[in-house]
Amino acid sequence: MSSKQRVLISYSTSHLLKKDKVRFFYALNGRNDMKGILPRTRAEHLGRAVLMIKPQHANEFHEFLSYWKCEWRELNLLLK
Repeated sequence: MSSKQRVLISYSTSHLLKKDKVRFFYALNGRNDMKGILPRTRAEHLGRAVLMIKPQHANEFHEFLSYWKCEWRELNLLLK
């Protein structure tokens, strides 16, 4: 049985104005022909403000969340 490493990230957008939350959502998920960071990295959106990503994409998400000045927490997981 193989194990997979993942990183669980929970973030907050409570500091963003409504218009900036929309822009954040588009940057996260994509819009029209532009791919967002989720489809580009094949990350999973588990729930409101909770993502599961591959460890090799952690720095990309850190930069993304820092750009938006979001606070986040992360947890390293080992899945069966």
